[in-house]
Amino acid sequence: MYLSIIFLPLISFFICSFFGRFIGQKGSKFIPITFMAFTFTLVLIIFLDVMVSDNLIFIKFGNWFNAGSLNCDFSFQFDFVVNSMLVLITLVSLLVHLFSSSYMDGDPHITRFMGYLSLFTFFMIILVTSGTMVQVFIGWEGVGLCSYLLISYWFTRIEANKSAIKAMLMNKVGDISFLLGLVLIWQLTGSWYYSSVFCVNDYVELYLMIPCTLFLISVIGKSAQVGLHSWLPDAMEGPTPVSALIHAATMVTAGVFLLIRLSPLFEKLPTLLLTIIFLGSLTTFFSGIIGLFQNDLKKVVAYSTCSQLGYMVLICGLSYYSLSLFHLVSHGVFKALLFLSSGSIIYALIDEQDSRKIGSIIKFLPITYICLIIASCCLAGIPFLTGFYSKDLIIEVFYGSWVSFLGYLLAVVSVLLTSLYSAKVIYFTFLSSFSGDVRSLRGVHENNNIIIIPLIILTVLSVLVGFCLQFTILGDQLPIMVPSFTKLLPLIITLGGLTLIFIIFSKLEKFWWVLKNKISKRLMSFFSSAWYFDGVVFYLLIKPSIKWGLNTGYRLIDNQYLELLAPVGLSQNILNQSTSSTKYYSGYISLYILLLLLFILFFASQL
Repeated sequence: MYLSIIFLPLISFFICSFFGRFIGQKGSKFIPITFMAFTFTLVLIIFLDVMVSDNLIFIKFGNWFNAGSLNCDFSFQFDFVVNSMLVLITLVSLLVHLFSSSYMDGDPHITRFMGYLSLFTFFMIILVTSGTMVQVFIGWEGVGLCSYLLISYWFTRIEANKSAIKAMLMNKVGDISFLLGLVLIWQLTGSWYYSSVFCVNDYVELYLMIPCTLFLISVIGKSAQVGLHSWLPDAMEGPTPVSALIHAATMVTAGVFLLIRLSPLFEKLPTLLLTIIFLGSLTTFFSGIIGLFQNDLKKVVAYSTCSQLGYMVLICGLSYYSLSLFHLVSHGVFKALLFLSSGSIIYALIDEQDSRKIGSIIKFLPITYICLIIASCCLAGIPFLTGFYSKDLIIEVFYGSWVSFLGYLLAVVSVLLTSLYSAKVIYFTFLSSFSGDVRSLRGVHENNNIIIIPLIILTVLSVLVGFCLQFTILGDQLPIMVPSFTKLLPLIITLGGLTLIFIIFSKLEKFWWVLKNKISKRLMSFFSSAWYFDGVVFYLLIKPSIKWGLNTGYRLIDNQYLELLAPVGLSQNILNQSTSSTKYYSGYISLYILLLLLFILFFASQL
């Protein structure tokens, strides 16, 4: 049963890939959904079994490689952390498969698309269930591959190809760091099993800083922390179901999962924990302020994902790993709802996703409106919804620690930014006057049941999951004792931000446009262009690298030294040697016979 949840998505991928022409579009929809439904059912059974028994289940599946002391087995580990991740992964994957069966209807390559979704689910399950650190690398690379394939799914669009390449290159920075970290860990401990790696002695702890720093760089790349974050908003060029599955609920949380899984190593390095706190709080603030100035519906949600990932990372720096897992699972549910609701709007309006050109569609899409409202309220942290239980607790824990006042301040300001861009999306999408082409509203209506059912399921879960998970993931942890004002501060800021946005846009809309026109265009462009981060990276890193590659790499090294060594130098040397060797070939048979006889006589005399 345990191994079935790993191989069922892989079988689904093989069926869609090799038998797609035989099963047709209907079969390519039905089979992956059925396989994912079985997988999710098995995961629920395993989750209940592990939760009740409170045991760690370790399964060995044969030897992978054995080269002296360098050996590793295929092994799988099932504990509470792993099963919590599996429930999130398989639930969101099942609903995205169901949503995609209607959203991608009519696409000529839907069989390939559904196969990619199943393959991604397989690699994500491999990543979280791996019993060894080196086996994690298989899933780590696999989800990166699937991310590239799904972002560039519409490969005829140049922007999709550019975004996929950018995501691949930025993730490669983290992948190389992960691989180097694995090498150093094996050199220090002689093993890749978690139980062996975590039992390091005091002498080895002095050398853990470098491999753990490399693992942190890999987390930055995969979980889109500031510095390697810009690939995530650009990844929105892929289909919306891809954004919901990969870039909101599962793949981007792989870095946070790695932090939680390797927490015993990071706990030995207090300096690195402070770095994690600073990195997470800066990402939360940086992404929040960019998201406020975005107009693309999916990019606003993408930057909100970066911001929430910052919360998960910074709370790991405070050693509250169960709280990070709590927010990870809770966020995955309502962020999937937010993306799928956005996809429902885009699908109904025929690919229109500029929030300034939508507006006033509440009467056309009432169910989608309710779902988006609940998802946005969860994101903002409205009381008694899923986001409230984890997000507010993170702020309270951060206040109680007093490790970094700057980090706490950035986290609190980010609460305001989250409420502002959440309210902005709701207002421009449903409540403002329609400013696009009125003819595009003809025939707009609520989507079919296959699209609506996943939204309704996620909406119910977004209301209930936070309350339920606090008793399972958090368990019997004692409540954080903070002043009443501090406990109410996130709620006050959230409600104040929501009220401010609606007052400005509904009552003082003319004042807002006058104020906006007076703000320097360069300042507006600065924030809407993500602080020119990509431009700075291009001029400071990419452009000098290209210049060095052309001048030094190509003209000097490649075109001069390498050409002299090979192929020009090698071919010239072979030609000279062959020319010299022709002197010894006269062509006279009598001379050859004489030399042969002399050699025979010489060897005979030696006997």
